[in-house]
Amino acid sequence: MGIIASMSDLATHFNRLSTLLARHRGDWQRLPFACRTLPWPELTPVLETLSEAKLDALEADPKSALALLAPHRPEMVAVQHWPVPELHRAHDYATPRWSSGIPGRKWAQIRDFAANISATHPILEWCAGKGHLGRLLSLEQQQAVTSLEWSAALCQQGEALAGKLGLDHRFHCGDALAPEAAGLFKRQQQAVALHACGELHLRFLRHGAAAGTQALALSPCCYHLIDGEHYAPLSAAGQQAGLRLSRHDLRLPLQQQVTGGERVRRLRHTELTWRLAFDELQRELTGENSYLPLPAFPKQLLSGDFAAFARWACEKKGLARPASLNSEHWLALADARRLLVKRIELVRHLYRQPLELWLLLDRALYLEEQGYRVTLGTFTEQANTPRRYLIQAHRP
Repeated sequence: MGIIASMSDLATHFNRLSTLLARHRGDWQRLPFACRTLPWPELTPVLETLSEAKLDALEADPKSALALLAPHRPEMVAVQHWPVPELHRAHDYATPRWSSGIPGRKWAQIRDFAANISATHPILEWCAGKGHLGRLLSLEQQQAVTSLEWSAALCQQGEALAGKLGLDHRFHCGDALAPEAAGLFKRQQQAVALHACGELHLRFLRHGAAAGTQALALSPCCYHLIDGEHYAPLSAAGQQAGLRLSRHDLRLPLQQQVTGGERVRRLRHTELTWRLAFDELQRELTGENSYLPLPAFPKQLLSGDFAAFARWACEKKGLARPASLNSEHWLALADARRLLVKRIELVRHLYRQPLELWLLLDRALYLEEQGYRVTLGTFTEQANTPRRYLIQAHRP
């Protein structure tokens, strides 16, 4: 399977995705919590037959979900088979003494990312944490490494680890979003970013391109963590595509879990139910028949009871707390809506991979427009992380 590499390959796939996503925006640009009925008459007979157990099984098995809905969305079948190749993997995942404390999946990600780097210049590690990736690259590539990290405590720990190994690995303690961070990028340099979130990796790409940095390697994460309310495409093709992506839309590729056991699944079930139950409650309290979103919250809230959660939510949204609360009533209403939400999400989730690929290709095309030769592929196994895409760019 060939690597998506040339500008014509990138542009062709990107334009097809742009057409597909625009044509079916009614499928994926939805707020499931705001829906009171299924929005697709042609899919209703299929979706309404699915029990919650079957919905959960299909959510865990995307291929079966695609097969179920393919007769109604045949274009999605071809999209799922577009070639995104596997890149290099580490020869082994042995854990040296200095890597103790790094979880197994995280270590596998670091090893696999490093297996794709061949640095002939000093290395800049962007958003480094303790610098685990930079430390490994310093050992393997025998290059000087500069790791940017905003947390002084993590910088100190990383410097101590590098010192014990006698590495040419220094830390720059600073804010990656500050203007002066651009000065860390040099022309003769290999810059790397493993799972840099949203605006952080957008700055990485812009700064690297502006400096003419010789080689860039990026695994993006958390596309929704951007400065504005809507995504501003990087590439000219992205700007011309006409897709207006909100932060809610940008969360869609992230709604895929490959890790977590039964406890995690129970927490997700409880969170969905309680959010819906509160939505039913707030509609009565406000007299407004519209969805009122809640912010992210500490998962400890889910260890109490719904009444305590409702009091917290009322306070957050500035609502008067009811004197008494019949939790069973609101939870029963949420049970019915939970099936509706899951049925809508089953359709939305068909577009997780196409939307993420669109975002990745927007970044890749931008780099090509800046004069880079670009490749795109997966650098680690799905079992390690769903955020396993790697964009590599080299100046000819």
